[in-house]
This record gives sequence, structure tokens and C-alpha cells, in this order.
Amino acid sequence: MIYEEVITLKTSRILICISRLLYPFMLLFGFYIIINGHTSPGGGFQGGAILATAILITYFIDPDRITNLNLLIKIEKVLFILILVIGSISFFTKNVFFTNFISIESSTTYKKIFLIALNFFIGIKVALGLVTVFSTFIKEGRS
Repeated sequence: MIYEEVITLKTSRILICISRLLYPFMLLFGFYIIINGHTSPGGGFQGGAILATAILITYFIDPDRITNLNLLIKIEKVLFILILVIGSISFFTKNVFFTNFISIESSTTYKKIFLIALNFFIGIKVALGLVTVFSTFIKEGRS
């Protein structure tokens, strides 16, 4: 008879405490990078990667935290289509894809709102995409 020994790794209490302490700050920093992406280095992709890191740290501590991957994938697809639709609006107004569809004569506030909204949608899409990819790899490795 062959006996298989099941090895369970226990998560370090230090990792749990530090992760719970850093989680809100990582979320805050991720949203800060997304919202200020139109005026400083960063933006949707970088902020989304930071948000995904914050979510994945809590996932490593409690693997049952993210259970419905199909819902995350559906939300990510909807955001992708929304980004494409927003980018396509400029084709009808300026005859060019993925430019700011707001006219040049309008105030800079409207242009900033457009950039912040686009960065926000891209950031959430990137965060959901990275969480989905990494959690799928983790679930495949465990089975």
C-alpha cells in the first residue's frame, strides 16, 4: 500500500496581520493612481495592477474569498465592451477612434472627466482580469 501524506501549508500570522493592515492602503493607493492618471505617471493599468495585488493578497490568506470567477469574467467582458463603445464615440464626432470626443472649445473640466472615467474603467477591467487569471491558476494548481 502506498500512503499519501497530505501536506497543508499554514499561513504565517505575520503575513495575515501585515496583509490586513496594508489592504485598505493598497486599495486607496490603487484608486489614487487611477484617478490621477491623467496628470501624473500611472493610470488605469498601473492602478488596476495595484488593486489586483491587494485583492490577491487577501485571496492567499483566505482562498474561499473569491468564489464566483464566472461573475468576474462577465463583469470584465462588460467593461471591455464599455471601453470600446466609449472609444468608438469619437469616430462619430471626430472621425478617429479612441480620442477624446469632447470638442476642443469645451472646458478642460469635461476633458478631465472623460480621462478619469476611461482610466477608471480600464483600471477595474485590469484588476478583474488579473484576479481572474491568477485565481484560475491557483485553483488549477490545487486540484
